[in-house]
Amino acid sequence: MSPKSSWRVLAAVLLSFALIAAACGDDEEDAPAVAEPAPAEEPAEEPMDEPAEESMEEPAEESMEEPAEEPMEEPAEEPMEETDSMMADESMDPVKIGLIAQVEELMAFPEVPAVAQAYVDYFNTELDGVDGHPIELVVCGAGDAVESHIACANEFVNADDIHVVINGGFLSNSIASGTILAEAGKANLGLGNDFIDYLTPNLYNFDPGLPGLAQVFFVFAKAQRDVSTMSLFLADDPAIAPFEPALYAIAESNGITINETIALGFEPDLTGPISAADDSNDGWLFVLADGAQCTASANGAATVGYEGHLFANDLCLSQDVVESGAVDGWSGPIVSSAPTIDGGAEIDEINRVLDTYGGSGVQTAGLAGWALAQVYIARDLLIDGGGADATTDSVLTALSTYSRDNIPGYPSVSCPGPSVWAGACNTSPLMVTIVDGQMTAPDGFTFLDFSQLDFLLG
Repeated sequence: MSPKSSWRVLAAVLLSFALIAAACGDDEEDAPAVAEPAPAEEPAEEPMDEPAEESMEEPAEESMEEPAEEPMEEPAEEPMEETDSMMADESMDPVKIGLIAQVEELMAFPEVPAVAQAYVDYFNTELDGVDGHPIELVVCGAGDAVESHIACANEFVNADDIHVVINGGFLSNSIASGTILAEAGKANLGLGNDFIDYLTPNLYNFDPGLPGLAQVFFVFAKAQRDVSTMSLFLADDPAIAPFEPALYAIAESNGITINETIALGFEPDLTGPISAADDSNDGWLFVLADGAQCTASANGAATVGYEGHLFANDLCLSQDVVESGAVDGWSGPIVSSAPTIDGGAEIDEINRVLDTYGGSGVQTAGLAGWALAQVYIARDLLIDGGGADATTDSVLTALSTYSRDNIPGYPSVSCPGPSVWAGACNTSPLMVTIVDGQMTAPDGFTFLDFSQLDFLLG
């Protein structure tokens, strides 16, 4: 079946989803505006007015009374005392955040719970938790089977003390669990794995997800790399194949012609199928399923000596693949600048937090940047929703009008998204280029106008 004929089928399905979403979403329009989000940095108290010598011990006001004695007051007790003053009160009831973590079987993202827990510990130690209450991360582990994600969603729907859920499920798993959470009115922070995730009332995504990734390749390739023709390499996977016609259509809308699709299997040597590609095309785009397939594809492209622009989806940007050097010179989208080496003081602070509070599972690639942002957002929502007195309704209301421009390593975000894409709260992925086994981001965030994708629905 040609891309254009299969596209007509996809367009009809997406249109039906949009109509369903519109019908279900009318009662959300009257949600009251919430108070301005309390910034995560709120407890920092700005003690920096004190002598520069004390700058490492952020809030050290109590010890500043006797400047003449400063040389004798070197003991570490002072910063420890100040850190303690910022700690959540463990005697108070915890405020909980739910997390569906895909960490079992083949498609696993262990960095998500590891980074999320590191940031919860950071909030509890340095930023007073949620209004003094400690934050507790409740993790429900899931695997490849959709049933495990449905079970996690139902667990959180039935948890009266959990009002916001971070949903780290992948592809159809997140669609199933996200729909359950959204229908139950639980604030739901998704990965945006499919177009329907952006059309479902009560489901909000702080990742540009599949629609954004489908668009950003071509926006970036045209504007930053002057690409006009492209070969598309798709994982021979039934979960990815349906997106082929959307990629063709979005490429065309951005002035890029995809003139061939090559299916790639999961063999360790993919030189054969890759050598059949048209190397006169300006760019090659790889949309693959896992790190091993990405490495095999990179080796194949190097073997055939392709000298054009190479692009890949974010699954090819795991820490192991990047550090191996296999994808040096490739570009791809990620949701946050956290893993990059050229992020300045903001990224240094992210690394400090991960080094201080993270365990062995912490990474700075993969979905690490997404995970830390979701915990920031979840904490904001709980504060805006009433802290320890928050309810499912109050937190969902806070999410429906959420806006922030200073999440570490993140672009400006705002809910709801444009036009029918209400779930698109992040419209700016970062395109990174791999250099010497490290991520760099010389081109910054790439703004995507989701309303330009309206044509997909009609």
